[in-house]
Amino acid sequence: MADFKVKVACRIYGLRHRKAFSASRSLEGNGPFMDADEKYWWGYKYYCGPIEEPEPGAGLEEHFRGQDLDFRPRDGFEEAAGFTLCVGGDMMPYPGIRPETTESLWDDVRSFFFTGDLACANLESPVAPSLPARYIPESILLPGLLNGTPEMYDRIVDGGRGVTFFSTANNHCLDMGEAGLRETLDFLDARGYRHVGTARSTEERDAVVIEERNGVKVAFLSFTFGLNWGKLPEGREYLANYVRLNKPDEDLSPVARQVRAVRAAGADAVVALIHWGLEFESFPVRSQVDTAHRLIELGIDAVVGNHPHNVQPAERHTYTDPEGVRRDGLILYALGDLLSIHRTLPNSRLACLARIRISKGSVSGNSATRVTSLETLPVYLHVGRRGRQVVDYRVLDFRKLAASLRAGDDRYGLGKRKARELFRLETLMYRILGPALDTSPARPEPSGAS
Repeated sequence: MADFKVKVACRIYGLRHRKAFSASRSLEGNGPFMDADEKYWWGYKYYCGPIEEPEPGAGLEEHFRGQDLDFRPRDGFEEAAGFTLCVGGDMMPYPGIRPETTESLWDDVRSFFFTGDLACANLESPVAPSLPARYIPESILLPGLLNGTPEMYDRIVDGGRGVTFFSTANNHCLDMGEAGLRETLDFLDARGYRHVGTARSTEERDAVVIEERNGVKVAFLSFTFGLNWGKLPEGREYLANYVRLNKPDEDLSPVARQVRAVRAAGADAVVALIHWGLEFESFPVRSQVDTAHRLIELGIDAVVGNHPHNVQPAERHTYTDPEGVRRDGLILYALGDLLSIHRTLPNSRLACLARIRISKGSVSGNSATRVTSLETLPVYLHVGRRGRQVVDYRVLDFRKLAASLRAGDDRYGLGKRKARELFRLETLMYRILGPALDTSPARPEPSGAS
């Protein structure tokens, strides 16, 4: 009953502020710093519907629609070696996502997501085996404290054939306290899973994380915009890479220091796995776009964002470095969820996987390393139920699924209501990801909602 009253209050508040609540707003979206208005705003998005309109007057939809995301070299660059990085979104624990319900988890996307040199995603919860599992709560009135199970994440890794690299800096990383954070890192290390973003000591935080494939060294950084508890324990700031990235004009010197450190350690390219943005929104706000450009201009080659639980656009940012060289950086603002069952958030069923090619070679005899291709695969997070019981959870190729439904093949039992929802999401998908889809292998195009 209390949760129902909150839902009604959020809806009434939204009706009273309809104009302000109809599109994105430049807010920080950082829970511990929210005032009453922003809390109502968050609740409205959660219960009444995600925001699909960009910030008014910012020109962002037009900006993203006009992006050229074809990174194929046009200046005579010759590749000598390459590193193909596959990236996915947020992975969160739900009681319905268990080993027995995920036997076919990756079947439909394996050939895209796991045929590169490395697959990574955001570990959106501690994995502390000594503590009880904690799942996404049904009510926003309940504490949003998470703790996943080793069995579930072993499925994600899929015997070393799945996701084996994790970003761990996010707002949930300290949900189980410092002990839970340490236990999570112990769990990952014991199984040989690589990670970046949280640490057990200053020395571990400052250690560079570089993955080398085919002679190409790619460094990984991970930062979070916020923590559920608001701040790090005094004297133990090393626990998580925390910078208030959603705050306009935030000091980015902690990021710059890490970029310099990995470059000094011999990194050919730098990828930043960033937890940021506003939840349940389809577009970043202007201040976040400005911050993204600042990150690229620090010398980062690709920024991969997560946290909004909705897909957001991609961008190529071109700038001139201090040596007068024009450079391109790739920004994926948010890939959406990779594992989730949000009952009240249908837009969270649309997500995206990406393959980024980082090439090492030369231009006119001068060595160079750059992003040379971007491929994207929109996916649908399918939840098969028998009554209220989840019996099948899998990540499906969105466009292939839509084409099958149009042909009358409902092999996954979506039914008419979910099919209508999927076709609505398809329209949203092309609106948000259009330029990124243009660079990807040919797949079925929409022929209009059915």
